[in-house]
Amino acid sequence: MAQTQRLQVSLSLKTHAFLAVLAEKGTHGTSVPDVARTLIEQGIRRAIREEFLDADDRQKVQNP
Repeated sequence: MAQTQRLQVSLSLKTHAFLAVLAEKGTHGTSVPDVARTLIEQGIRRAIREEFLDADDRQKVQNP
């Protein structure tokens, strides 16, 4: 099982509303926190794929 850490973020009301719409649709999760988590994780994977995060950055994450 992957390790997790709780993170509190502040979002605009409009962004929160969009997360709620996605939760209602069930496309990225069924609750606002689930949708936010999914979108954050997708964004990190995209940053790796597009090489905004390089091998050195990934090494830092694996060995903090």
